[in-house]
Amino acid sequence: MVSATLRVYKPSLMKNASGEAASIDMDDAESEVEYKPYLIIGTAYALYDEDEPTKGRIMVLSCNSSDSDGVASSRSIQTITELQVRGGVYSMCQFYNGMLLATVNSKTQICNLQSDGTGITKLAMIGVGHHGHILSLFVSSRANKMIAPSGDTAATDSKETSKAEPKKEMLAVVGDLMRSISLVQYYPEHETLEEIARDFNANWTTAVAMLSDDIYLGGENWNNLFVLKRNTKAQSEEIRCRLDTVGEFHLGEMCNKFMSGSLVMPSTSNTEPATGSGTGRRKSLLASPKRGSSKVPASPGLAPTTTRSRRPPVAVGSHTLFGTVDGTLGVILGLDGPTAAFFSCLERALQRIVPPVGNFSHQQFRAFNAEKRLHPSHGFVDGDLAESFLDLDKSTMQKVVDEMNRDGGWELDDVGGGGDQTSSGMADDDRQELSLQDVLAVVEEMTMLH
Repeated sequence: MVSATLRVYKPSLMKNASGEAASIDMDDAESEVEYKPYLIIGTAYALYDEDEPTKGRIMVLSCNSSDSDGVASSRSIQTITELQVRGGVYSMCQFYNGMLLATVNSKTQICNLQSDGTGITKLAMIGVGHHGHILSLFVSSRANKMIAPSGDTAATDSKETSKAEPKKEMLAVVGDLMRSISLVQYYPEHETLEEIARDFNANWTTAVAMLSDDIYLGGENWNNLFVLKRNTKAQSEEIRCRLDTVGEFHLGEMCNKFMSGSLVMPSTSNTEPATGSGTGRRKSLLASPKRGSSKVPASPGLAPTTTRSRRPPVAVGSHTLFGTVDGTLGVILGLDGPTAAFFSCLERALQRIVPPVGNFSHQQFRAFNAEKRLHPSHGFVDGDLAESFLDLDKSTMQKVVDEMNRDGGWELDDVGGGGDQTSSGMADDDRQELSLQDVLAVVEEMTMLH
């Protein structure tokens, strides 16, 4: 069951020459477009003699509240319409222009609500769906749940929105039972849904999510997480149709649900509006402090050197919640380059200074392990390990900070592909150092996000 805001066409009625009511075409300028929230339920008939269901339904429900003297007293569920499909409905999601995207067995199909103007509303399949999967278990898109404004401007604004939205690529990701994740695009001018890229690794998908138009998150049945990236700027068509694996991580539990959201209330004081294209504006959660000079003891026989304490700002992008079959709830945060470099350096320092429990290697535990594939973890930072820094005693904390300063990787910017900034012509008396207070502040700020 999903909650979606669907578009309902309500064509105007006119009298023809014989005096009978005739409806205007759906695309007519006088036709009204209405957006309403609905509950959508997908079902399947599980028969004992069928390996896969051959019949199912998509039911559209509306929740109405009955008011008495202006006070909502009760709510009632009303069935608006239902659509019989040839197979089990495994997944559904909100799609662009108030449409619904559903997976039925191995087929991905787009649905829309249509009204004939006489009060009868029905759910219908649109155009040609996409075939080519073994079993389409999951589908996800970044379409927003749009609700048209009330008043006389509702129809006008809805038309402007519907005309403007097709200019943007209508993308969705489909998670297959055995064939990992595929990226599909809907072409409204042809009413077709086509696959434009896919991951050619054999991942048994258990959950999918779109972090952005080009970054996709997936979970698979060997308790791993993986991140895929679309090659939009590649010159070759063969490269553009492939999704590159840019992150792999062993979670240790089977993840079966992703959803956008946060476990804490968003901060309104430091939030910036998300504008622009590409990566967009990220939320700066921690302002960069003023740099102050401090004396650090030098080697015997040398004068103390002057260091400048600098704490990198914490910037996050996407917020994705996940749930596992064991009942674990967690959050996956998208980090920018400097923030990811800082926590990766902290992770390495903790592995070197703090002995692991039972002398089990942390790198081996978090390595992506699926059947005969064994890859070291990359593209992820273990938040549990990073936050264990707060449980250490002060002397061990200082050792970790010193190791981070020796490593120097916290100053790297992996987005720009920069190198070690401490060795690029910076004098010894002007190098930048992390203090214990800086690391504590950044880690504590990160813990406040979940």
